[in-house]
Amino acid sequence: MVDKKDSHIRIIDVRPNLHYMAGHIPGAVQVWRPDVEDKKHHLPGMMASQAQIEDLMGSLGINHKNTLIIYSDGPDNGRLWWILAYYGFPLKQMKLLDGGIDGWKAKAYPTEMTPPGVEKVRFEFPEKVRKMAPLLCSLAEVKSALNEPKRVVLDVRSKKEYLGEEAKEGAAKAGRIPGVTWIEWKEALVEQTPYKGYWKSAEEIKKIFLAKGVTPDKEVYVY
Repeated sequence: MVDKKDSHIRIIDVRPNLHYMAGHIPGAVQVWRPDVEDKKHHLPGMMASQAQIEDLMGSLGINHKNTLIIYSDGPDNGRLWWILAYYGFPLKQMKLLDGGIDGWKAKAYPTEMTPPGVEKVRFEFPEKVRKMAPLLCSLAEVKSALNEPKRVVLDVRSKKEYLGEEAKEGAAKAGRIPGVTWIEWKEALVEQTPYKGYWKSAEEIKKIFLAKGVTPDKEVYVY
């Protein structure tokens, strides 16, 4: 539970600007994929540098003492959580809104179309916290994991992406890494109203993963 009167709370909407401007949770600031991608990397979609993320958070009026409530209308809230966690932002200060913006609207909670006024601050990740290295792997580690029985490489993209029928813009070619396990990210979410978009129970999610051989004793590499 989060106290909505807590002055340390900051809400982040992770959707395209047009979606955000059409209605967002009151007080939420907006972040979208290009904001958290490395602008200098030759490959599209790579994680932004620590300095770039610090500049972004500071420009949104966020400091290292804030508690962040992150939401989206898809999986992008999880990507922002992952990046912040990797660079050492305290996990206890980050919350993902179950159900996202659709769950919020389904309960008839208010939305607004005007961005909040924010004052730019200096944001730095805590110096005493090391990067959470296990949250990121290299290409070599993925290749090695494909041949290890106690490791599993998990493709969580859409079925069409997995089958090679669609490809993300900027991708060299369509398809998947040979030998991977596939579980689409949506399988972890409730499909029917009134709780559409909410996380399924831990027991339900566990059954989905166990059925595909993704067990607690294995190291999982997700893409």
